[in-house]
Amino acid sequence: MDRSEVLQWLESHAGDVHGDPREIVERCEEEVRRHAAEDAWLAAKRYVLQRMHQWEHEWGFHATEAHVAREICPKLAGELRRHEPHPQPGDEEHLLGQDLLDALEPTARAKVFEWVLELADQEEHRTWEDVVRFTRGEGRALVREGRVSSDSSWEGSENYAAKAAHVAQLLAEEFEQHAHPR
Repeated sequence: MDRSEVLQWLESHAGDVHGDPREIVERCEEEVRRHAAEDAWLAAKRYVLQRMHQWEHEWGFHATEAHVAREICPKLAGELRRHEPHPQPGDEEHLLGQDLLDALEPTARAKVFEWVLELADQEEHRTWEDVVRFTRGEGRALVREGRVSSDSSWEGSENYAAKAAHVAQLLAEEFEQHAHPR
């Protein structure tokens, strides 16, 4: 079901809709896209935090943070590509929000829900591609911006796993900012 079919159905069942069907469809689309994108960035954050906790307990050779960032970010991007999330039945209420749910009677909700999951899946996929692309390039960006250290002294370079955990933490913070832009 696509946007125009949902709109036609809502217009032909005005008793099941509290408000202007066109406005409701536009608001639905806006909310679903916003929540789906947010959900994708937060799923990436959860994934890198999970990896961070794994690395926190590993040992390895000493390495500079800059070296680790340039190496780990593309590796994480590849892992993220294989862990793309998808909206599931039952996510519709979260994707729409209570105000929109209140504007729809149960039969109208059922019709809108069919469209919502498809729309959310498309938006999450588009956003996930952005997540992967961002992650792949973020190691170089962290080095270029001076957010990671290039100190190669023995005292300044912890083991590889500790640096990888720190880079994962930095990525998680970036993902959070993308999920909730100010």
